[in-house]
Amino acid sequence: MSIYRYKALDSNGRISTGFIKAQNEINALNTLTLKNLYIVSLFQIPQILHPLISIFSVKIKNIELIEFTKNLSIMLKAGIPITTALSDIAENISKEKFRRVITDLREMIEKGVSFSEAIAYHSEIFPSVFQYLIKIGEETGRLDKSLDDLVNHFQKIEDLKTAIKRALIYPIFATVASFGAMGFWIVYVLPKIVNAMKDMGIKIPLITQILVEIGTMLQKFYYLIPVIFILLFIFFHIFKKNSKIRLLRSYLSFRLPIFKQIFYTRAVALFCEQMRILMGAGIPIDSAFDMTADVINNELMRKAIMNAKEKIMTGQRISQALKEEKVFPSLMIRLIDVGESSGRLEEQLNFLNEHYTNYLQEYSARLGKVIEPVMIGVIGLFFAIVIVSLLSPLYELISKLGR
Repeated sequence: MSIYRYKALDSNGRISTGFIKAQNEINALNTLTLKNLYIVSLFQIPQILHPLISIFSVKIKNIELIEFTKNLSIMLKAGIPITTALSDIAENISKEKFRRVITDLREMIEKGVSFSEAIAYHSEIFPSVFQYLIKIGEETGRLDKSLDDLVNHFQKIEDLKTAIKRALIYPIFATVASFGAMGFWIVYVLPKIVNAMKDMGIKIPLITQILVEIGTMLQKFYYLIPVIFILLFIFFHIFKKNSKIRLLRSYLSFRLPIFKQIFYTRAVALFCEQMRILMGAGIPIDSAFDMTADVINNELMRKAIMNAKEKIMTGQRISQALKEEKVFPSLMIRLIDVGESSGRLEEQLNFLNEHYTNYLQEYSARLGKVIEPVMIGVIGLFFAIVIVSLLSPLYELISKLGR
């Protein structure tokens, strides 16, 4: 997918600029033409700059997508035409980018484009599962049901994200607070005490000198700390699409002590939920595996999913293909096997998703108790070093006074 920067005139003669994602230049031109834009200029953004555009572009949150889908479903059930519903929803949306997208959907539908096709033109906002289910809803005449299924699906994804945030908030807060306290001691407290000791003629031990030097460096070059974090953030976004870096990150996330259970359980729960919604909608198994692999943000599991798909396409059972990859838990393999045999695979996948989501929520709730001893140990070690660095010269002072 390429990104293009465009400059165009709208129906009122006003200049409009922005970015658009498209497979090629022709698709970009067709999309902009459907929006009643007269193209003045269009040029492709170099691939290396894509992450920077992604960082600074306005993001549509998952919860906003859920709210939009829920409101549209309610209005369609009430018998309101889709164009009127989209117009009403757009009026009540505060985020300018999302309001423009919904207005574009309405205008395209008024020109005779189907809702699913209009959604496809905004693939940067609406994921592929959204497009597929909307298309199925149009074909079956049950668009409201497809929207309800999407609301349920995205809410489950949001629950997984919430569980992850809940699990990580305490460790992040504890780490920041601890390093803040350490920095304060090293930068402000320790140098003053050491200067007083030097005035008294006390010899400063090596460990104390090292800590003072660290504090001096932090005082002189404090402005570099945020710069380093910003550079690391940009580096991560630029190179996160590199296959080797993605593989290394995935490997570490599945092996980090304490946290590996969070990332692994989340990936398994997401796999089960994505497969449930896609197979329940009647999407072919190969497409379902492809779309699920795109959603899974872990290279190890993504490769396992694609390898399993190839085996399934040669005639293997889903459970057997997944079992051979050695990534998926035995409980999941066993229940998928039961679902295949009984013809209730969607039900088993739903049960698995709920099981792993509940486990993740329970684990995140007790993670604080697991992390607390580790954090206390780390903080205690630091303050032990600080106390030793302070007591050593004091001991020397007391010895001199005694003599």
